Amino acid sequence: TNILDLSAIDITLLYKSRWDIEVFFKFLKQELNFSHLINRSENGIMVVLYTTMIAATLLLTYKEINGLKGYKIMKQHFLNELEKLLMKDIVALCGGDPNKVDLLLKIPPK
Repeated sequence: TNILDLSAIDITLLYKSRWDIEVFFKFLKQELNFSHLINRSENGIMVVLYTTMIAATLLLTYKEINGLKGYKIMKQHFLNELEKLLMKDIVALCGGDPNKVDLLLKIPPK
């Protein structure tokens, strides 16, 4: 570094913090597909980042509640359950019996 007014300990702490940030962004990119930006403005980037972080929080909570291991399995379970719930809502809005969605998907009801 070219910062001469900091001690070696302070510089080490800065690099440690930087590494933690790098690990966090690696998680966002690899596990949550935060690989491209929809918008290049600061506000647009912040919106996408916050939305991704909210999704990460929800997914990690779902993983913990359901005792799942691994991120791919967790995302697949989450998406399957979300799809089933959306199908039930659509069937109910159309005047049908949402309980029959489980029979159609051959999934035992909870």
